[in-house]
Amino acid sequence: MIETGDHLRQAREAMGWSPADLARALRFSSADKHGESRILEMEAGKRPISGPVSVAVEAFLRGYLPVGFDPPPRRT
Repeated sequence: MIETGDHLRQAREAMGWSPADLARALRFSSADKHGESRILEMEAGKRPISGPVSVAVEAFLRGYLPVGFDPPPRRT
């Protein structure tokens, strides 16, 4: 379960995604990096992680990808 900022960061890193990638997958605003900053604030514990964000990230970990979202290539 994604409950803390550390959990969120670990999940994002396990998928090989940047904060901007996760923000795009969650359909957060992409204008002037606002979405990316929201992810970083959640990871730092400065913003709560909502239930829908937690559920969505858990779904991403299990392979679900939103329509129109192309994940970044995996780094090896």
